[in-house]
Amino acid sequence: MPKLSRSLLACACALAGPLALRAEPAVIGLARAYLGPDSTLDGITSIHFVGSLERLDAEHADKGPSRATIDLIFVKPFRQRQVVRGPKGTQTTVLDGYDAWDYLQDNADPSKHVLTWLSVADIKSLRAITWENLNFFHGLEGDGAVEDKGPATVDGVVCERVDFIHGPGIVFERYFDRDTGRLVNTVRGPETIRESGEIRVDGLRFPKTVVSVRKSDSGKDLTSTVTFDSIVLNEPQGPDVFAVPTSAPGKSGPAAASPPVK
Repeated sequence: MPKLSRSLLACACALAGPLALRAEPAVIGLARAYLGPDSTLDGITSIHFVGSLERLDAEHADKGPSRATIDLIFVKPFRQRQVVRGPKGTQTTVLDGYDAWDYLQDNADPSKHVLTWLSVADIKSLRAITWENLNFFHGLEGDGAVEDKGPATVDGVVCERVDFIHGPGIVFERYFDRDTGRLVNTVRGPETIRESGEIRVDGLRFPKTVVSVRKSDSGKDLTSTVTFDSIVLNEPQGPDVFAVPTSAPGKSGPAAASPPVK
């Protein structure tokens, strides 16, 4: 909040100020300090992750895990490109502002592909994920809300729970170690996300491994484990990275569900 003034009128104006001026929970400053200097965090305009993805569906555990490579790019303010390449197919998901699409391509025959425009709900979700990856817990108040829910214990660690609310149904419930600021756990709806290990890039801490566990409709766990091999900051990314692919001859699926949203 603004500093108190000797003028009652100034006090009244300060109290009537926008909600965006409310102080962030103290633990956010601690969490950012754990990751690295504010000046470095604020100077990040893009992050490029490269690694591997393993998925295990407990409902079909006898089949073992599926494996793929993952290439993930985030660019401020709201651009994201994720390429997951498995043994048989490659799925590219792109967010470009208020447009988003999926492109599924056969590895053996690239002419077999399906382009699908994503729904409004998917776009909102991707925008929230992009913000969360690029802003390091700071600055949401203008477009959403940050609520300090108080202390909670997770895995034996005394934490502070802070909810990052991007809109109805899009809430990142985060638990920070109250002593160090380390992110201990994240909950988003039916999904629980834990980070482990460490990669240092330009003096900043990034997780080496991210494990997501989501309950299926039958109550079984679907576990996705991403292990990063490299992380590059502020790598130039041209607009072609986020361009809709030119249709190739062959079996091309129709644009589905929703057109781009402006």
